[in-house]
Amino acid sequence: MFKPGLETFFESDFKSCPLKVAAVTNNTGRDRNGIHLIQRLLNDKRFILKKIFTPEHGFLSDAPDGEYVSNSIEKSSGAEIISLYNESKIPSDNVLKEIDLIIYDIQDVGVRFYTYISTLRNIIDSASKNGIAVAILDRPELLGGINVEGPMLNQNLTSFVGHLPIALRYGLTAGELALFWRNQTKIETEVRVYKCQNYSCPMSIRATKFPWFKPSPSMTDIETAKFYPGTCLFEGTNLSEGRGTLSPFRNLGAPWVDNIKWYEILRTLLPSNITISKVEFIPTFSKYSGILCKGIQLSTNDDFLDNSVYIGVSALYALIQSHPNKIEFTTNPRLENPFIDYLSGTSELRMGLQNNLTPSQIISSFGVQTDKFRELRKSFFLYERSNTK
Repeated sequence: MFKPGLETFFESDFKSCPLKVAAVTNNTGRDRNGIHLIQRLLNDKRFILKKIFTPEHGFLSDAPDGEYVSNSIEKSSGAEIISLYNESKIPSDNVLKEIDLIIYDIQDVGVRFYTYISTLRNIIDSASKNGIAVAILDRPELLGGINVEGPMLNQNLTSFVGHLPIALRYGLTAGELALFWRNQTKIETEVRVYKCQNYSCPMSIRATKFPWFKPSPSMTDIETAKFYPGTCLFEGTNLSEGRGTLSPFRNLGAPWVDNIKWYEILRTLLPSNITISKVEFIPTFSKYSGILCKGIQLSTNDDFLDNSVYIGVSALYALIQSHPNKIEFTTNPRLENPFIDYLSGTSELRMGLQNNLTPSQIISSFGVQTDKFRELRKSFFLYERSNTK
């Protein structure tokens, strides 16, 4: 039977108990029975819960994307919940005083711009600075842990959606990524990963028979996660990426889109395992809230996609070809570059689209650097892989 790191953690022995702990978690930090990490810590005399830290979207994983989250109190424990998604995204030295162990338990989705791994990096860095051990309670790599895709991060575009020197789709569990970062920075503090049991890559959530706990408001199901590495790039455009619909990151569109023209070009670019449909939808929040949008919907029957970044780039390319001068790469006054550059970690993807390079040409331009990372990451594998790409 599959077990997440949370369950193996509580089955482990600990010295010097009771340990004063801080938990970094959200709605996903649960066992197969839905019991949350916080409740399990409170019911275990080996631990004294002192602080709770939360990433973007907050403790319940329900705050809107990009919205700062305030501090609060966890009702059952009375422990302070300190948000690491506000003006400060790093725990202060003061709040880490008297902490013996920081426990990280968050389900990730295997994509660089999904900000939970930015919080993971900050936690490891802060723990190292303060001489505190870190326990990573590992969880599955939802995208399979096999494929690596997309550009590496250009350090000039470092941000909270690009906080680690990895590929856009990096093919590691949170625990494996933590070991990678510890090695890259030569951190001396202990970073211990409590592995999943009876798990290998690729293994689907369906195969684990483990419940789905939504990690963020728009990561509604595993189908969403499959397309997310590529279609989240639409967040940096004047199109809806499907937030506020029943199929976020699979519904793509805008009021001005001619979805017949878009469909006809895109269907020639997509692999046979991807189904594309012409749809209309009205988002209930985010871009074009309450306004009828015309667009496309993507779906697949496969458990994993080899080329989700390519699929997103193809959708952008087909849109540009079918709607000349209509697509905008959005900016805001705080950013030097269009937001899509920070999502992709490079300006080359946007410039390739603007220069009418094909999706295959754009993706292949990232090959050398991404291939180096693909090989480097193998040193940090904790789970058997059937093959790697």
